[in-house]
Amino acid sequence: MARAGQLKGKIDLLRKKMAEKGTSLGPERQRQLRKRLKRLQRSRRVAAAAESRTSKKPAQETPAGAETGTAPA
Repeated sequence: MARAGQLKGKIDLLRKKMAEKGTSLGPERQRQLRKRLKRLQRSRRVAAAAESRTSKKPAQETPAGAETGTAPA
């Protein structure tokens, strides 16, 4: 899965491309670019949410006895 920062770079480049060439492109190509932009934006939001969820999780997910493989006496 891509990181939100990587996707942000792709979004910025696509917006720049659309701003420079948007009016000279045909309607079908404009539609394709808008569609790709929306998909990248949605992917970025999902990636950012996943990153924030993983950063909020506690570091210890398993009980201490399970890590060593020994049973408590």
